[in-house]
Amino acid sequence: MLTRVPDYYEKFHCLAGACPHTCCEKWEVVIDEETACRYFAVPGPLGEKLRAVLQADEAGAFCFPLDGGRCPFLDGENLCEIHRKLGEDATSVTCREHPRFIEDYGPFQEITLSASCPAAGALLLGTEAPLTFAELETAEPGEAGDQWLAVLLPLRDRMLDILADRSVPLRRRLRDFLLLAREAQLALEEEREACLPALAETWQAPRDWRAAGESRLVSHGLRFLGTLEILDRDWPELLAQARTAAPVPQSEALLERIAVYFAFRYLLKTVNDGDLLSRAQLVAFAVLTVERLAAVCGLPEALRRFSCEIEHSSENLEALLWAFQWEEELSCGALLRELSAI
Repeated sequence: MLTRVPDYYEKFHCLAGACPHTCCEKWEVVIDEETACRYFAVPGPLGEKLRAVLQADEAGAFCFPLDGGRCPFLDGENLCEIHRKLGEDATSVTCREHPRFIEDYGPFQEITLSASCPAAGALLLGTEAPLTFAELETAEPGEAGDQWLAVLLPLRDRMLDILADRSVPLRRRLRDFLLLAREAQLALEEEREACLPALAETWQAPRDWRAAGESRLVSHGLRFLGTLEILDRDWPELLAQARTAAPVPQSEALLERIAVYFAFRYLLKTVNDGDLLSRAQLVAFAVLTVERLAAVCGLPEALRRFSCEIEHSSENLEALLWAFQWEEELSCGALLRELSAI
């Protein structure tokens, strides 16, 4: 099977006990059924602890509830007791895969490294070179994919090319990225998806196009984020500070890499529901929000916090995608007005 990964993927190494923001805190540890069954057979004191801690909900899903905000198996050196005593293979699928987001599209899969992870974020923001993607071949057999993949792949390639065109200011690139997504979304809704490869090849950004009207998108967006489920208690305060903070110039090259990270991760998920435009809005919104948060806490921390609160909460992500469709202040038009502002 073909696997696509960001160009820094092979350089990633978990910081383990040295990580300043361990992934074994704040999130309940989900345990897959196969691993849970293994834990029921572990002998000795560790097995007794595993069985005492392991809980199942009404649907039969297993987890380790947090103990003081930490996984009960995270020791005083911020290392995993299960990993130390039984080996990596004894940890849950969630623990083994994190911070990898793995998307299986049938004939191929794509893997990204979550920007919530300090080590992955450092790789993403560790260079201003354009972000590219490598293709690896694995022995795992592929399967048939959704019929939309053939038309969405060239479209996504063109949208990534727009984001990477450094001859154009970043805000204009984001504007053009949204304009193409809006036109492609119309084709999808009118069941003209077969025209998407041709649209990707021939589409030209309009010259001197501007959306008229005042924009309060970033301020409203920060307020909206504060209404969602909260992971860190100080997240609302960070959002409030960002609303009033004076903007601080950030590297366009690094913001571009952030945009490409989100675009690669989310655009192809359109095969699931046909909603390309909301995911394109997510890309632009993420860049603008992280840019504003960076005025308060710096770019790496701003990206990490946004990723933690949004990318790791399906409820928050769904609420944001819904708002892009139904909240005027977060609509495509509002984003285009923001990106047209001088």
